[in-house]
Amino acid sequence: MNTVRHFFAALLVVCLPPAIIYWLVVHPFAQWWRRLDARITYGILIVFAIGLGMLLFAFREPLLGRDLGTSKLLVGIGIVLGLMSVVVSLLCRKQLTLKILVGAPEVSRAAFPGQLLQDGIFGVIRHPRYLSVILGISAWALIVGYFGTYIVAGLSLIGLWPLIVLEERELVSRFGPAYAAYRSRVPALVPRLRRE
Repeated sequence: MNTVRHFFAALLVVCLPPAIIYWLVVHPFAQWWRRLDARITYGILIVFAIGLGMLLFAFREPLLGRDLGTSKLLVGIGIVLGLMSVVVSLLCRKQLTLKILVGAPEVSRAAFPGQLLQDGIFGVIRHPRYLSVILGISAWALIVGYFGTYIVAGLSLIGLWPLIVLEERELVSRFGPAYAAYRSRVPALVPRLRRE
């Protein structure tokens, strides 16, 4: 069991930061990326992410830090959060194609203009993908129980807020008043208990 926890803890500290940084590089520079061919853009971004992942892999043991062990309570909370993440993710996948998930609208608006999603889970919260990621990262860290996973998860959760802000800015520029109206009636991450 400890080997499995160690493997998944290392996976989190090696793969999560490049994924967050990928989006922090895409969203603020979407206009610039669109000037390049999508294959070149993805080539640059993937090489960067793999390089960063390899660097993190080389330092995975110090990044993991101390094994804090497991707690039935934390593992239980982690499992509940993980299941919630899976449910939200599955609801997103009903409306999001793989191309949307990897950022095609951000890097190639002409080839993939996209549409403003306002129904299904997007009628309840504006950023269900980020909610799924927040729940999943939290679950992962709680279940594997390494000090470094808590640090990486915390920093990643902090890094998601600028992503939301940058994505909203990009969506306002893409969809204009329609997105502004949508934003005023649908909460970002926490669904309202009552619909207005």
